[in-house]
Amino acid sequence: MAKILFEGKGYQILYKERGEDSEKIAPSGMACLSRLDVPVPGIIAAADSGKRIRILDKRYFLVCQGKMEEDEGVMEDLLFHDSRSNRTFPVKRMRKGVKEARLSYKVLSYNKEKDLSYVAVTLDTGRTHQIRTQFSSRKHPLAGDGKYGSRIKCPIALVCGEMTYDEGEGTKPSAIKIDPEKELPEV
Repeated sequence: MAKILFEGKGYQILYKERGEDSEKIAPSGMACLSRLDVPVPGIIAAADSGKRIRILDKRYFLVCQGKMEEDEGVMEDLLFHDSRSNRTFPVKRMRKGVKEARLSYKVLSYNKEKDLSYVAVTLDTGRTHQIRTQFSSRKHPLAGDGKYGSRIKCPIALVCGEMTYDEGEGTKPSAIKIDPEKELPEV
């Protein structure tokens, strides 16, 4: 069951457990303003129909296989989500169903012995399986993400660890954080 991290007038900031469906954890009378894949834990927002808050930024933390070529960078791709297989693929040209995807990343640490990178990610777009697809397509699948090429057996090593939001135009932004290292699986 989702844990309330903060409650405001007409909205809640929630912690979604691994395995919960984002669409089904909003309290009665509220709808989720953001979503996470079922196997991914982290911070989400829910609000009543007045949508009293705006999500300004979300920061994700992950563990991926291999050493990233650059310590910081931007990934830009065209992505196509196949709803029948529930998989997202990078494609070379725009066509029906293809969407632009962009994220920024920063490597926080690298474990040479295990050949794993601990990375912070900020999305500019929010596409289905975007982070999982963009890292996997560059030969850095997320630890535990067998759907996108990981051979490491553990839960998917991805968590939404920070969210910045405000209560509308001209209001002061607020931030909610959790400790991502506590939420990421041991790999």
